[in-house]
Amino acid sequence: MQVVKWLMCTSLALLTACNGQESQGAFDAERGAILPDARTLVCATLQVERGSIGSGQNLQALHTQTLSGTQDRWSEYVEFAANTSVTCTFTLPSNLGGGTITAAEVGVNYRGPAKAQMRWVFEAWDTTTHTWVVVGDNVFAQSWKWTAASLPLANPAQFFSNGTLKLRYHTTSSADASQLDLLVVRAQVADSDAGTSTDAGTSTDAGTTTDAGAPADAGTSTDAGTSTDAGSPTDAGTSTDAGSPTDAGTIVPWENVSSFTYQLTNYTGGTLDEIAGSKFDLAIVELSRDGSTGWFTAAEVSALKARGKQVLAYFEIGAIEEYRPEWPQVPADMKLGPVNGWPDEQYVKYWDERWWPIVQGRIDQALAAGFTGCYLDMIVTYEEIAANAAGTNRADLARKMVALIVRVSQYAKARNPDFKVVPQNSPELIDNTGYLPAIDGLGMEDMYWSDDTACSADWCAENRANAARVRAAGKLVLSTDYAIQPAHVSDAYTRSRAAGFVPYVTVRDLNQMTVNAGWDPQ
Repeated sequence: MQVVKWLMCTSLALLTACNGQESQGAFDAERGAILPDARTLVCATLQVERGSIGSGQNLQALHTQTLSGTQDRWSEYVEFAANTSVTCTFTLPSNLGGGTITAAEVGVNYRGPAKAQMRWVFEAWDTTTHTWVVVGDNVFAQSWKWTAASLPLANPAQFFSNGTLKLRYHTTSSADASQLDLLVVRAQVADSDAGTSTDAGTSTDAGTTTDAGAPADAGTSTDAGTSTDAGSPTDAGTSTDAGSPTDAGTIVPWENVSSFTYQLTNYTGGTLDEIAGSKFDLAIVELSRDGSTGWFTAAEVSALKARGKQVLAYFEIGAIEEYRPEWPQVPADMKLGPVNGWPDEQYVKYWDERWWPIVQGRIDQALAAGFTGCYLDMIVTYEEIAANAAGTNRADLARKMVALIVRVSQYAKARNPDFKVVPQNSPELIDNTGYLPAIDGLGMEDMYWSDDTACSADWCAENRANAARVRAAGKLVLSTDYAIQPAHVSDAYTRSRAAGFVPYVTVRDLNQMTVNAGWDPQ
């Protein structure tokens, strides 16, 4: 989407008051829901029609949320003077029309006066009645603390004309200024538009021999992979064992997922009863209650699903721990040394064909138990092992990891087309052909906080940006942060939701179900 320079003009004429009807009490509660499977549209042009904005600030600050609490970094937000009115224009991708939008919302992060002190209003231009319609105001906001909200845009088709939508943000009060560091539109697209060649993957990119592991990229004689390794044309997705190319390119919508919990050990009583009794929409749990052979049964998983939960089975595809039942099946020459910080865990040659039966066995176990899908860990193996571990280079290791994920997806979906595939971390793999159509979502750790330390390194920003690209493609993004200090917990939930992700904050050991008061469903 082309970003156009700010138009800094002002006008002497006052804009007319809102023509739409605002019902009594319509904005009396905070709007915190995030649409599932939505695409994020950012402000392409901004017209200052009355008043002014802060000197040196620009509209790119409105594209992503970076601020919380009382943080004040001038370049990361836009300040709107008292008695100001601005109009922001949003543009749909060329392959979508306004009629394909089934739901929409306005995502904002606001700092300024509370509504009782001064009202700031968000409006959308109705192209059918040619009037401004109130979407919401700052009723959700705390006084001069960054507060995020999602404001529903009812009947969205009426606001799109020729692929564009206009939002107006304004006040007629002269009491004070206000600030925004997020102003986006999230649009949910009809299922029929979820898998076009330009946005989600067609049969040409969902598992062909050129991207799922052709001899040139996953099994040549010079890269330690023979024709029987983890990504050859005959084993990465035939119609008889791993699904047709279209199986991995079909996006299956996630329904009603606005919260999740993530626990891998220390289940109370060795059961899932505590999680079943919670209000979370989705749970990530181990394949087994003890990490070894005590598999969770179909009856136990079914009991969770009967309580309205979706359940993902956690397992690793880039490493193996000594206590796993498959440990004796992994030859010594397939192990590549201990994972940093985890001495009882070894990286593996995930591209070696001898690794596939272990991964396949875990998928089969998840399918047999009735899990909603799988949550794949240790994708980061491709970037943490030596670059020449496969006799090639880092880019080839990335392609081999994508080939394995594609194979997992095709194999599982051939047996259950609704089975979800969710890798954890390494969002940069979106740049590899075949990856995006093979996954249904993405899990991310340490997006904002790592054990109560702010994630501020360059790689943190890169991960957030790449995760946003995955989210913009219509995939569910789950963000897990590790913090216990209330301010850090609040910051993680606020920023994650503003970015369109589904957040969860817990302890790194993942040995408990954390329910954060005021943030997780009670």
